[in-house]
Amino acid sequence: MKTKTILRIFTVAITLVATLQPSFAAKAAEQAQQQTPRAVPVSAITLKTTTIQLKQHLPGRSVAYKVAEIRPQVTGIITERLFTEGSMVEQGQQLYQINPAPYQAVYNKVKADLLRAEANLASVAAKEARYRESLKVSVVSEQDYDDAKAALLDAKASVAIAKAAIESAEIDLNYTKVYSPISGQIGKSTFTEGALVTANQSTLLAKVTQLDPIYVDMQESRKKVLSLREKSKNTDKVMVTLDLGDGFTYEHQGQFQFSEVTVNPTTSSVELRAIFPNPDQILFPGLFVRATLLLDTVDALLIPQKAGIIGPGGQMNAWIIDDKDTAQLVPIVAKEIHENNWIVTKGLKIGDTVITEGFQKLRPNAPVVVTPAAEDKK
Repeated sequence: MKTKTILRIFTVAITLVATLQPSFAAKAAEQAQQQTPRAVPVSAITLKTTTIQLKQHLPGRSVAYKVAEIRPQVTGIITERLFTEGSMVEQGQQLYQINPAPYQAVYNKVKADLLRAEANLASVAAKEARYRESLKVSVVSEQDYDDAKAALLDAKASVAIAKAAIESAEIDLNYTKVYSPISGQIGKSTFTEGALVTANQSTLLAKVTQLDPIYVDMQESRKKVLSLREKSKNTDKVMVTLDLGDGFTYEHQGQFQFSEVTVNPTTSSVELRAIFPNPDQILFPGLFVRATLLLDTVDALLIPQKAGIIGPGGQMNAWIIDDKDTAQLVPIVAKEIHENNWIVTKGLKIGDTVITEGFQKLRPNAPVVVTPAAEDKK
C-alpha cells in the first residue's frame, strides 16, 4: 500500500514537471528577446555628389536707370505745354515753350551790333593800311600809324565781342524751348501755360524717368561680399533673377554690374547693383524685390535640412548608419543652403547612409532598419 502511494506521487510529479516545462521555456525565451534591443525603423539616403549652381539671395530695391529733372534755363512766361502727363517722351522732344519775344529782340540787337562793329572794322582797317603805306615815304609820323594800328585792334575786339554776344543771345533764345534730355516716362507738370518761371529755379517743371533698362540695388555685409566673389570666380557673367512676391517671378534675367569699393560705416554693408531689361515696365523705382545671384556650378554633398541637427552649442550633427547597421551621431559642417538641403563641407563623404527620419528616439550604437519607403528614396 505504501509502495503504491509513492508511485502515485512520483507519477504526479513527473506529470507536473512535464506540464510546467513549456511555460518555463517560453518565459525564458521571452526574457531573452526582451534583453535584445529591437531595431528602430528609420528612413535614410545614401550620399552622392550632386551638381548644383550656387546661389546668393539678397533683398533689393529697383532704381530708375536715368532721371532727368526738367528746369527752365531762362526767365519768362510759359506759353505752351507740348506733352501729355504720364506719357512716353523721346530724347530731344520739346516739352515747353517759354515766351521767346524778349530773347528774340536781344538776339536781333546783338546781330545789329555785330554789323556795326564789322563796318567800323572795315573803315579802321582801310585807314591802318593807308597809314602803313604813308609811313614808308614819311608822309605820316610813326605815332599816327601806331594810333591807327591800335584802332584796328580795338575794332577787331569789338567784332569778337559782338559775335560772343550773338552766341549768348542765341543760347538764351534756344532755351525758350525746353527739351527732354532723355527718353522715358514723364510725370505731372507743376506749371501750366501762363505761369512765370525763372532761370535755374529749385522747383521742377516736370521729371522724366527712364525705366528700360532698370537697376536693382542690393545690400550685403562685407564678409559675404568676399564669399560671393569667391563663389563666382569661375563665372564670367553673374546673372540675377527676381522674386516680386506673392509667388510672382520676374520673367527677365538681369546681370550683375558691380559692387561699391567702400563699406557703409553705419551698417558695415556694401552696395551691389544689377541691371534688368524692363520692356513692359513691370518694375518701377522703389519696388522691393528678392534677388537671387546665380554663381558657380559645383559638385556638392546634400542632405535634407531636417537631417541636420543643431546642438545646444551650435554644432551641427547628423545620424548615419555604420556597417553594423547601428546608428552613430557624427559632427558635420554645413553653412550654406541649396533649396531645401544643407551643403555639407565636412563630416560626411560619398557613400555614407544618412538618417533623415526616425532619429528622434535613437541613441548611439542603436540597431536600425531602413524602411521600404526609405529604400525607394535611396
